[in-house]
Amino acid sequence: MSEFIDRVSSTLNHKILDVKSVERDESGEIISMEVEVIRNDEEGLTQEGTHLNAATLNGTINNMIIAKIKEALENYHENGLAVLETAEAIVLADGSCAQQDTIYISTDEDVSINIENEYTDLFEVIAPLEAEKGTFEVVINAIQDPEPSGATEYDFIIKLYSQVTNEMVKKVTCTVTFQAPSSTPED
Repeated sequence: MSEFIDRVSSTLNHKILDVKSVERDESGEIISMEVEVIRNDEEGLTQEGTHLNAATLNGTINNMIIAKIKEALENYHENGLAVLETAEAIVLADGSCAQQDTIYISTDEDVSINIENEYTDLFEVIAPLEAEKGTFEVVINAIQDPEPSGATEYDFIIKLYSQVTNEMVKKVTCTVTFQAPSSTPED
């Protein structure tokens, strides 16, 4: 089990107490009462919720932690100790200034830059091959509009590698959105 599950009912935790015996003192006050507790769930409720006791709580939390560790290890094997970021650019392939957008990326050390773009027919990515510690710019230039019935968002990846260790230190997933041209004429 890796998550807590609620039982779904409008009468959850409603109980019927069936009184078996009552013990009273000399003045008639109730001293003790023996009852049988009956759950008052809706008819046909068969869904089991998470039984909470120390063992199930510990087991569930441990499974959640293990799942998160496995996810982090898979990410580590894929990306190393790289910082993961996202960026967005909006372009319009109409020949105007909207044809271009700029993304700024910061780095804490001198890096080599690797760009992975599978959509070179739609847009080009212009960036330096190397950058010094600080901020550098990446320019996205629309070449042509995508198919009218197709997707309007496309991803490319920028990987930054340390010039000292050759390890990837940052991975930026950039989303390029092609904006539809305006249908209203400008003044």
